[in-house]
Amino acid sequence: MAKVINFTYKDVDYTLEYTRKTLEKMEADGIVLAQLDKKPVTILPKLFQYAFFAHHKRISKILVEEIFELFTDKNDMYNKLSTMAMDTLNTLFEDNTSKNAIKWKANF
Repeated sequence: MAKVINFTYKDVDYTLEYTRKTLEKMEADGIVLAQLDKKPVTILPKLFQYAFFAHHKRISKILVEEIFELFTDKNDMYNKLSTMAMDTLNTLFEDNTSKNAIKWKANF
């Protein structure tokens, strides 16, 4: 089950979540999760912004920044967002367990 963050702002319910598409967009835009510890000032606000992409793609950057400024306990939020993003990334490496899964081998 996907991990999400839910909150309400100005009577609108929001769900923050990462999908593979979200991570693709982040990567295409130059955001590298592996650099999170080296560039927190750049990457952490972007983690928040991109978390809206799955469910609120058309939200304005101004509104995201307004919400961001009002969030409490940003340190814990960043930890949760980082965990959510990394968990989504890790799904890329999960084996297909369906009966139609393709087994393969290399000749080297």
